[in-house]
Amino acid sequence: MQAWNDHPTLLGSPNLPPLGGESEDLKDDLLPVRPRFFIPRLQDKPQDPIMDTLRIEQEARTSRLEQLPPELVNLAEMQAQIIVGDSPKEDPDAFWQHAAKAEVRVQSQIRSWDSLRPSYSQVVSPGPFLSEQSDGTFAAARYYVNPRLEDPSLHVLHVSMRQLFASIQNVLVGNSSSLYRWDALSETFSLPFVEGKTTVIVVDGKDETLMNSYVQRFLTIGSLLRRLDIYAAGLRRRPVMESRSVHSFAHGLATCVENIRLQLSRFPEPTSAHPSFKPSALFLGHEGVEQVLGAIASLCTRSLDLKPSDYPPFASQPNLLLSTIYTALNTHFVKSSPHVVRATLAYIFSMASNDYFQTLSRSVGYQRKFTTNHANTTFKPPELEARDEDDRENNESDSDDDAEEFPSFISSDVAETLTRARKSLKLLSTAQPDHPLLRESLSRREISWFWTADEVATVWEKGGLDQQLSKSTGDTERPASPADSVTSDTSSNPDADVLRQFDVFSLEPGSHTDPSAEARSALQSFLATFPEYLPSLTPTLTHLSNVVLSPLVTHCTAVSGALISLLLSPDSHLHLHSHLVLLRSYLLLTLPAFTMRLQAALFSDSDDWNFEGSTVRAMAKSMHGKGRTTPGGSSSQWAVGLGLGLAERDSWPPGGSDLSYYLRTVIVDSLGSLFRHADDDSLDLSDQTKEGQSRIFVEAEFRLGFAIRDLPVGSGRERWLNPSSIEALDFLFMDYKPPPPLDVIITPDVLSKYQRAFSFILRLLRVQNALAALFRMTRESPLFPTLAAANKLLLRFRFSVQSFIYAVASHVPDVAVRGNVDPFLARLTPDMFTDVFELADAHSDMMDDVLSACLLRSSQKVAGDALRGCMEVGLELCILAGERRRGRIEEYAAIPLLEGLHASFEEKMGTLIKALREQVEKMSASSHLPLEYTHLAAGTAGKRMPTGGASSLHHLLVKLDPGFDQQKTSALFHPV
Repeated sequence: MQAWNDHPTLLGSPNLPPLGGESEDLKDDLLPVRPRFFIPRLQDKPQDPIMDTLRIEQEARTSRLEQLPPELVNLAEMQAQIIVGDSPKEDPDAFWQHAAKAEVRVQSQIRSWDSLRPSYSQVVSPGPFLSEQSDGTFAAARYYVNPRLEDPSLHVLHVSMRQLFASIQNVLVGNSSSLYRWDALSETFSLPFVEGKTTVIVVDGKDETLMNSYVQRFLTIGSLLRRLDIYAAGLRRRPVMESRSVHSFAHGLATCVENIRLQLSRFPEPTSAHPSFKPSALFLGHEGVEQVLGAIASLCTRSLDLKPSDYPPFASQPNLLLSTIYTALNTHFVKSSPHVVRATLAYIFSMASNDYFQTLSRSVGYQRKFTTNHANTTFKPPELEARDEDDRENNESDSDDDAEEFPSFISSDVAETLTRARKSLKLLSTAQPDHPLLRESLSRREISWFWTADEVATVWEKGGLDQQLSKSTGDTERPASPADSVTSDTSSNPDADVLRQFDVFSLEPGSHTDPSAEARSALQSFLATFPEYLPSLTPTLTHLSNVVLSPLVTHCTAVSGALISLLLSPDSHLHLHSHLVLLRSYLLLTLPAFTMRLQAALFSDSDDWNFEGSTVRAMAKSMHGKGRTTPGGSSSQWAVGLGLGLAERDSWPPGGSDLSYYLRTVIVDSLGSLFRHADDDSLDLSDQTKEGQSRIFVEAEFRLGFAIRDLPVGSGRERWLNPSSIEALDFLFMDYKPPPPLDVIITPDVLSKYQRAFSFILRLLRVQNALAALFRMTRESPLFPTLAAANKLLLRFRFSVQSFIYAVASHVPDVAVRGNVDPFLARLTPDMFTDVFELADAHSDMMDDVLSACLLRSSQKVAGDALRGCMEVGLELCILAGERRRGRIEEYAAIPLLEGLHASFEEKMGTLIKALREQVEKMSASSHLPLEYTHLAAGTAGKRMPTGGASSLHHLLVKLDPGFDQQKTSALFHPV
């Protein structure tokens, strides 16, 4: 300050005088305000502005260096010497070339101690904000504002960017590095523990939070890659006998993982001089890889959000595995995930599906493994062996086709078609092993996934039908191929195969490529050609799967059609129409010759209750009408209506060789008449057709037979053991053993329906014969000679029961049986049914209608019980009359019984008619037709219509209650 005061002049002016009136006490309180610069006087000599400017700059530079610490000045001089030493001195033009190529940088004007270091970037900041400054400046500011607290549980490790990226380079390919180690327990890459402390890395010059977020993507990629490696290795260690789809899935997964690892291995060198080493670009460039690995890991349940202990078990079933992959792929298509994600999952799905498609194709005969002799090769389905009929008697089942589950991309309709085609193929190979469809055809396209629009359009235009499929029934040859020539050479030289295995050693070096390289090449080609979107013809995976499976579905339809054509061909001994005629004739008793002989064997309408020794002689007497014996005989109750000798044994049900032989004779004799009738109708048929029908009737002798059921347990057993009961003959049933292909249509369930109808008809025949015996007992002398009223009641009761029985007896064969069976037989043409299983369902439905028309369904319990109760009352009336005829009961004791039976019959008839009315009116209301036309509801114009089940009960109701039709007509023409 003294220097400023001593200066004589300041801008040519003297010092300011003191203010007037100042006291001495305040004189030194404030210093005088003086200027902090001065302009020296110009010397009185000529001036040189250029030299003065240079001198002033030099003095200013020297003054700034004097104000800095000496060590910093030394560092700056050393840096300047390095820069000057690197500059070219030999070539003067090199200096200007270097200046032209150098980037023009605007110097930063920030003055701080950090800006004095040589490594400080002198480039001006893009903005005034601190976050827009360089990484080092920003990190220093953050550390200054928010310094790290000392934590004894943390081990801080300072690393450079070069060290960090060197570790990332190893982690990306799934290997441990100097910074990050693989933890086998958590299956993740993490920083190691140092002396029990958690390690935290701090990158020099970088923000810690940002770097942790930056590094996390690369750690995620490395951890997922390592997890998928372990997962694929585990799949490859699974048993060889396991599903081939599992190994195909493992191969596709390993190929994708290896291809990703190959891409990640091209990570640039961690130097700033490398042209592609830009941290932000590297971070963004690995986003797609992270998405692909995340999608694959999610598919394999190896995401980072799952701990190894939480991994779900692997589902090795092909249907579950493929369904999981398909669901994941479909989800990514719906979400419009990146193209590389969808393409990679589609490749894995295609690889995993190939073996399943081959197995599926072989199971339906679409594709098979060829043998040497192609011309004579026929397909034999897997797990199919020739079955004897004894095996069928032991109820040995086939493979569980119905229990198999299909992947989710196979719709329920296609799954049903495939299941039925498998069964049809087995039946076709059993029925006709040399059928043309069972031979190979090279024109069939291999079933596999395709994704491009051209492939979809090709299959779409062809409709999924191979060119030779329509010719497969007549063309069994195929064009020659190189494989055929190889095969022929092999067949001529047995050692050719052995020698060909050593051809690999004759190849040039490098010509035998690595299989993994070929797989990666196929994957890269697949990814390059995979479309951005699905074709317009198949906008969703569901549509695409239907097109992919369309050739297989077409082949399955052809197989099913071939089988049904064979079973409906009159030239074959498997002619279904002829077999159903046998069932109708015998199990439904529509053949008069068989019905007459069976009645002669089991029933009797004679009023003679005596038994003459042998059952055969008694049956012969019943047939030929021999003379009666004198009254007397057995003291047991007379089972009216049963054949002579059946009820005279010590136990019931009857048995013995006489009865078995006679029942067998009944079948053989009636078959002769049926065969002669068939010969008369086949005069205009071909020899092959005659031969097929002849074989059917010849085999019918051992396919048809009577059998005895086991006695029921519990209630109802005593009625089976009582010959006077209406259920006395329920122990007897008739069985039919269809040939092996027809057992799909004539199933045990359907045969049980035939047998229920057979038992009902036997009961009806028993009551008919009992009523005929009652008529004979009452035509000569009255059973109540002293009671005229009782006798009149008996005659009136007999008439009512006989009218009821004959109404039912005319309804069952004409309306219930023939009214449903004959139209069904007329429909047996190949164009009416798609496969034998649809035909089997129609056959079962037809028998349901027969049972419904006979009131034998469980849903008709009220009407059915009333019908069978009326029949039982009629039989009890005949038994009461028989006891009165034999004199085993007095007149006065029989009158209450007669009146009770009559009242019961009237009550049950009323219940039956009421139940029939309700069912008929219900059918009329649902079909919106008049009652008399209810049976036309399901009819088809131009064809014979079946009478139906419940809809045919109108006929029975009109016969039982003639006034019902008159009341309906009166109400129609005379409404109230």
